[in-house]
Amino acid sequence: MSLTDTVDKNQAVVDYLISCPQILNSPLYFNFINAEDDTNQFLTTSNDIYANRPYIDGSVLRLYTFTIITFKSAADIEVVKATGYPNENMSDMSDIQALIDWVKEQDELHNYPNFGEDCVIESIQPTTDNPTFNGIDTEISPPLAVYSTSIQIQYIDNSKKIWR
Repeated sequence: MSLTDTVDKNQAVVDYLISCPQILNSPLYFNFINAEDDTNQFLTTSNDIYANRPYIDGSVLRLYTFTIITFKSAADIEVVKATGYPNENMSDMSDIQALIDWVKEQDELHNYPNFGEDCVIESIQPTTDNPTFNGIDTEISPPLAVYSTSIQIQYIDNSKKIWR
């Protein structure tokens, strides 16, 4: 059994994400959510197996995709047209944008999750430049705005590599 088989990629990504200030300072749930203000959900996403690209040496280029869903209290307050009065909803969007910017910065620094010795991560990138606003959950009080950010890790799996 290779180390790749023993490394839980979900746990590796969670361990990586908790170093992000926007995640570290807020609750993070895995494939479940107790939706409250400033909570995050780590949602696993399937990857099409046809996206895997085998190489002649037996290694395979693979993708690992996940989504972070963030819940923020939604304010029913219009934008103040005078300077110096921040809007809560705009501030919340900036907080989520900071997560995207953090991921981009980590990619530039080549700071990646640990997928084990048989995997070489080539990049980690958000799939969009800004968060997606998914709507407002008015079933709870206070209402919560729901945002999502999908992130994709591209890596080479060397576990079945024929020669080194």
